Amino acid sequence: MNNHKNQSKPTSLAKKAIQIGLFAGLFWGLVWYFFHIFSFTNVGPNHLLMPFALGKWKEGVWGNLSGVIVMTILSILLAILYGAFFKKFQGVIPGVIQGLILWSILFFGIGFLSPVVDMPFELSRATLVTTICIFILHGVFIAYSVSFEASEQKLTGVGKEANYSNK
Repeated sequence: MNNHKNQSKPTSLAKKAIQIGLFAGLFWGLVWYFFHIFSFTNVGPNHLLMPFALGKWKEGVWGNLSGVIVMTILSILLAILYGAFFKKFQGVIPGVIQGLILWSILFFGIGFLSPVVDMPFELSRATLVTTICIFILHGVFIAYSVSFEASEQKLTGVGKEANYSNK
């Protein structure tokens, strides 16, 4: 009888960050689209595409699904950057800050860059509250998950290389 245990190779933090970003972008992008469909917010994920002259299709279902894809790509990049630079920050507050910064960059940045897109001051209160909450939850999910994975890997010693020096 073979007594070999099924041992899987430990996953690096970068791969975990990509997985976390992928799930965060898909999940929170679809939540945003769901809230847009049921009129909790006037803008959907296609808001990320509005400054670009891509045609009328970006205002429909395909535009919103493309916005979810763009949000997923941004989430993967955010998770990788968070894992590289901010993984030592534990708790919810760094995620709240990350979500608010991302919301501000996307909504104010897109508003300043494109005269077609409404500035946040021109959006309804329900839209502002809903989108801010979605981005806060998105940021908390990424920050908390990446920092948790980093602390788990640090605790278990995964990803550490052997040090053979006498120093």
